[in-house]
Amino acid sequence: MKSLRKQRIIIFLLLSLILAACGGSDTAEEETVETTAAPAESLDSPSVTTAQAIKTGVGVTEEACPASYNVGGTDVPTGANPDQGCIYLGLLNDYTGPYAAAAGALELAQRAFWLWANTTGGIGGYSVAIIDGKDTGYSPAKHLEGYNAIRDEVAALAMSLGTVQTLFIMDEMDKDNMVAAPMSWYSGWGYKSFDRGLVAEFGSAYCVDGMNALDWGLENLPKEINTVGIIAYAGEYGDDYAAGVRKAAIANGVTVAWSYVPPVAEFDVAAALGLMLTQPVDAVFSGAPLSAGPQIIGGYYQQTGALPFIFNAAPAYNDAFIAEGFPVRDLYLSGAVYNMAWVGPFETDTPGHAAMRATWGNFSDSASSYVVAGWSSQYHIKGVLEAAAKGGDLTRAGIRRAASNVTVESDGMMTPRELGLDGPDPESTITAPDASVGSGSATVKANYAGPTASAYDWSQGPCS
Repeated sequence: MKSLRKQRIIIFLLLSLILAACGGSDTAEEETVETTAAPAESLDSPSVTTAQAIKTGVGVTEEACPASYNVGGTDVPTGANPDQGCIYLGLLNDYTGPYAAAAGALELAQRAFWLWANTTGGIGGYSVAIIDGKDTGYSPAKHLEGYNAIRDEVAALAMSLGTVQTLFIMDEMDKDNMVAAPMSWYSGWGYKSFDRGLVAEFGSAYCVDGMNALDWGLENLPKEINTVGIIAYAGEYGDDYAAGVRKAAIANGVTVAWSYVPPVAEFDVAAALGLMLTQPVDAVFSGAPLSAGPQIIGGYYQQTGALPFIFNAAPAYNDAFIAEGFPVRDLYLSGAVYNMAWVGPFETDTPGHAAMRATWGNFSDSASSYVVAGWSSQYHIKGVLEAAAKGGDLTRAGIRRAASNVTVESDGMMTPRELGLDGPDPESTITAPDASVGSGSATVKANYAGPTASAYDWSQGPCS
């Protein structure tokens, strides 16, 4: 992947050629903006209502959005229409913590999404702008600090990165009626009773991925799977992924020989490797920290000259692992490794992926899964805002009401989703490392729903 600074320079130089500058204000205040649309209907069906007047509140202004935002020293255009008002979104990112390497791609893809959305009409007579991001350092306390700094400026959050971090600010979000797109795929986001209708979930849940990974392996691998091991870390995606694997193992009569799921601060590569070496299994399901996977795979192969089948949760794989010169590149390309994907890889053939590629291709050649995650995360926020605008209420309360009463779509990137149903969607995308495509991942099976996820009683609540 190009350096973040280089990407930002390219973004500015190329996008500034195709976008005209426009002025604006970042002031958020209470107001009512008149529109000329069809007669008002009930908000009970916000996805199909159209109001004559739109009620607005915090984070929505009659003045136009700023023409650009300064991101790391570079002005990034918003694509906002100077003749439209502005809906402001907040951003809670991780610039200095364990996901700092992904922060740039996530943020820039989100900004690219709204540039595309603004230049294709915006939301109900408004353009949308993401304000300056706040660094959470992947710390719950800093996440709350960042939230407090922007809570009086925005109508919703374009991103709240991290499961634990988002849960930590949930009470404050509840007070503010603040809807957020998560950068996390926790199974709990599929329950209104759990997320209070505040999280616009997207993509496949970690728990579902764990179930489907094992089910697909049992159906398709050339070697029978009788025993499995689980490597993950507690308190984040590892717990939910591991829970899904365990549920599928029980359903299929497969033995979980061992699990290594410590807190992330206590994760020890040597301990995980020791379990693999002393208690061999047919397949390993890994939700390990990103940096740990290559060390574990490399260490195991060095000792044994072979690999079990390995199924990585989506955050445990990076296209950098198959870059030329990476020490264990050949192991990832050996055919023993499979990866789960939140959303189909960059090259996937859907209208949504095509719009992403066309927009993103103007300023970067990166095809990272984090680009796809950033872009796709905004589709459901867009659907919620459209529903609220059609229902005539772009206050935060109106946005929240729409978020719990709307089916959202994504131009085929994801299955249409009624937000807040009792349980996540049962489908997953399974990929394999592939050096012939820019994303580093080739789709093996899209929209796969195995027997465990399909038959599971999701009314039981989140998996972990």
